[in-house]
Amino acid sequence: MSYSTYLFDFDYTLADSSRGIVTCFRLVLDRHGYSGITDEAIKRTIGKTLEESFSILTGVTDATRLESFKNEYRKEADTHMTINTVLFLETKSVLLALKDAGASIGIISTKYRFRIKELVDQHFPSNFFDIIVGGEDVKSAKPSPEGVLLALKELHASKAETLYIGDSTVDAATAKAAGVSFAGVTHGVTTAEELSKYPYWKIMNSLEELLTNNVPTKQNEPPTDEATGVSNTGYLAAPHEKKRVSIWQVMLLILLLWLSFEEEEEESYIFLCTTLLFFWHLLTTRRMIPRRLSALISPWWLPVRIRLRSIHIKMIQGKQVPIAYEGSSTCLNCGTVYTGSYCNRCGQSRKVTRYRLSNAFKNILGGFTNIDNGFGRTLLDLLYRPGYMIKDFIAGKRVMYFRPFQTLFVLAALYIMVVQLVDPEALNSSTGSKQEAIDILEQLQTEFDKKQTALQKDSIKLSDIAIRTDQEESSNTINRLIKNTLSTTDKIESSVQRYPFFQKVWNLLLRWAHGNKAFRIIATLPLFALATFMAFWSRKEKKRYNLTEHIFIQTYIACQVLLLSIVVLPFNGCAAVDELYELPLSMIFVLFCWDYKQLYRCTWWKSFWHTLLMFFYSLILLILFAVLVLGLVITFAYIAGVIL
Repeated sequence: MSYSTYLFDFDYTLADSSRGIVTCFRLVLDRHGYSGITDEAIKRTIGKTLEESFSILTGVTDATRLESFKNEYRKEADTHMTINTVLFLETKSVLLALKDAGASIGIISTKYRFRIKELVDQHFPSNFFDIIVGGEDVKSAKPSPEGVLLALKELHASKAETLYIGDSTVDAATAKAAGVSFAGVTHGVTTAEELSKYPYWKIMNSLEELLTNNVPTKQNEPPTDEATGVSNTGYLAAPHEKKRVSIWQVMLLILLLWLSFEEEEEESYIFLCTTLLFFWHLLTTRRMIPRRLSALISPWWLPVRIRLRSIHIKMIQGKQVPIAYEGSSTCLNCGTVYTGSYCNRCGQSRKVTRYRLSNAFKNILGGFTNIDNGFGRTLLDLLYRPGYMIKDFIAGKRVMYFRPFQTLFVLAALYIMVVQLVDPEALNSSTGSKQEAIDILEQLQTEFDKKQTALQKDSIKLSDIAIRTDQEESSNTINRLIKNTLSTTDKIESSVQRYPFFQKVWNLLLRWAHGNKAFRIIATLPLFALATFMAFWSRKEKKRYNLTEHIFIQTYIACQVLLLSIVVLPFNGCAAVDELYELPLSMIFVLFCWDYKQLYRCTWWKSFWHTLLMFFYSLILLILFAVLVLGLVITFAYIAGVIL
C-alpha cells in the first residue's frame, strides 16, 4: 500500500445508503407536492448538503423553506436511514486489511457524525476509525477542504501520505482543494469519465483495488506533465512507488544470515527469526521480485490471499454475540413468563434440557472446577487469535470469556496435574537437593573426624553446619560455610534462625514457591506490564492502555504461554518446574510478537522491534529491582548485626 492515512467519503463509497436517502427525500417532497422527481435525480444529489439537494430538486432558493425541508428530512432519517443503509460487500475486509497494516482510517462526510456511527458501530469495534468528521463538525461543507484538513491535523498526518477516497466529483474537488491524492470509486452514479477530469491516483471499480500497488500499463497510461506529475487526463502518479533494495540492506541481510548459522545454542533461534522477518520486510516493501515473475505468481496467489484475508477477518471478529430469542418462554426455575434468552427474574437460561451423556460431562466438570462455557472459548481464542481476544476483553466484551486470573490459576492446576503424570519426580526435586546436602555434610563429618588438629575443630563446628542444613541448597554455599566466611546471606540466615517464627515463615515460603507456577507468574506480571507500557507508549495514540489494563493483558499472555507449556510437556518427557514456562525463550518471544501485532494492529516488523524493546526494558527493570532488593538485604543484615 502506498499511503499511511486513508480518508473515506461515506455515502456510495463505504455504504449504500441510497435506499434510505431516497425514502427520506420522497417523504418530504411528496408532503409538499413535489411528486414528479425521479429516484435517479435524488441519487445524483448524494454527497451535497441537504440545502443544496433540496434546492436542486425543487428549485426553491429561500433559506427558510430549505431549512424547513432539512428539519423534516432529519426527522424522517431518524426512522428510515440506518435500517436502509448497508455496507458494500468489500468494505469491511478492505478496512480491516488497511487497519491491520498499520494505516490510519477516517471518514469525511456531509452526513451527520452520529448517523454514521449508528451504522459503523454495528460492524466494527469501538474506536475502529481514527476520526469521523460529519457535517456538524465543519462550517463549510465539501468541496471545501475544511473536513480533510481537520482530519490531517487531528491525526498528525502529512498531505503527501494521505489518500482521499470518494465516489463523486465533489469528493475529487475536495481532495484537490486540500492538496491530497484522490482515488475514485464507481459505486455511485458518477462515471469514471467524470471522475477522470480531476487529478487522481487511481479510479477503481471496487475498494479492493486499494490493497494493490498496481499503476496503469503503458498502453493506457496517459502522458504526464513532468513539472507537476499530473497527466493531461488527470492521472496523478503514485508518490510512493516501491524502491529497489539498497546495498546496505543486502549487507545487513548477509550479516543476519551469518549470525543465524553461527548460533551456538541449538534451542536459540533469535537471529534466524530476525533474518526471516527482515527478509519478509524486504519482500513486501522493496522490489525484489521481477514483474514478470510477479505476473506469473498472481493468478494462483490471489485466490489464496483472498482466502487468507477471509480467515483473518474471522479471527478479528471472533465469536459473534448470539441473536436474542424474540419469542416468549416460561422459566423452569421460577415459572416466570419472559421474552428473550434469559429469565429477567432469576437469570436462568431458556436452554435448560434433560441430562444426557452429551451434556453430563460438562456439568460434572463445571461442578469440580467452576468452569463455565467461557473457559473453552477462552482457551481456543488464546491459541489462534490471542491479541484480538484480549483487545475485545479490555474493550468490554467479557461475557463470552473466562476472567484472566481465574484462567491462570486453573491452567496452573492443570499444569501440576500433567507434571504428576509425565514427571512426578520433578515436584520432589527440592527434597532431593536437601538430601544431597545432608550426604555431603556426612562426608565432611567423616573427613573432620580423621583430622585431629585442634585448630580445625575450633574453626569449623559441625553443630553450626547442622543447624544450617535446611536453608542450604547448593554445594557452593556449603563450601563457603566450611571456610567460615561471614557473607551477607549467612548473616541473614543466622539472624532468621534465632527467631523460630521467622524461620517457619521462611521455610514455608520456600516450600510453597517450589512448583507453584501461578505465584511466580503473577510476580512477573507488573514487570512485563510496565515494560510493555513503556515500549508501546506513543503521543500520537489517542487511546492507550493504562498500567492496570496492561496487567490484565499480561495475565492473558501468561495464560497463553502456560497453555502451550501444558501442550508440549508430554512431548518433552520431563518438566522444568523451577522455570516459569516449558517453552524456550525464542518461542516465547515469537508469541509476544504475535500477540502484540494483533493487540495493537501493527505490522510484523513494528511488533518485532517493540517486543524487542519490551524485553530490553524488562531486563533494565529487573536489574533495578535486584539492586533495590540487594540494598534492603544489606541494610537488614547490617541492622541485625548491630542489634546482635
